[in-house]
Amino acid sequence: MRTAPRPTPSTSPGTRTPPGARGAGRRAHLLHRRRARAGGHDALRPRARARGSSTISYDPNARPTLMGAPEDVRARIEENIALSDVVKASDEDVAWLYGTEDVEDVAASWRDLGPSLTVLTRGGDGAVAFSASGRVQVAPVRVEVVDTVGAGDTFSAGILDALADKGLLGADRREMLAAIPSDDLATVLRRAAALSAITVSRAGANPPWSHELT
Repeated sequence: MRTAPRPTPSTSPGTRTPPGARGAGRRAHLLHRRRARAGGHDALRPRARARGSSTISYDPNARPTLMGAPEDVRARIEENIALSDVVKASDEDVAWLYGTEDVEDVAASWRDLGPSLTVLTRGGDGAVAFSASGRVQVAPVRVEVVDTVGAGDTFSAGILDALADKGLLGADRREMLAAIPSDDLATVLRRAAALSAITVSRAGANPPWSHELT
């Protein structure tokens, strides 16, 4: 997540807000990067406490070379999913974690663990989300891809940015988030896809600022 610079005479704070920064005190986003270690359950406690005030967003962010065998981390990842309100994963992450091509079935089943919203990014096939209102799919934003670094993180930030716009962040909005209508969910996915498309259209992990979408 990028931090907005302090205002200067040439920098307007109203036009340099990074997507996802709004509502920052009402959400927490987690990335799973390391293999589970002994005593690792202690790491879940702060996340459980954060649920009392925040919307918890989680990206398993599978890294096979760091995590080891998928069966060694699957249970820990599912524990994190159970503590989350929003879960975003790529189809490649899910395929590696579960050894299946039925990645949508896996993402949909994660809702049984507790999240209100699960989202699966599918590269050139767009993105699909699952909620109480059902399955929602959006097409990808077509751009010339320069660098994919940061694409997933930007997509997650875009989800949170769009949910903030709709007043759906924070523990006190959990029931509203769970009841998000399909049309609103599609808007959230399109916002995330648009932001991610800008990121991959240029070199480096260089996510867009809000003014770049206006």
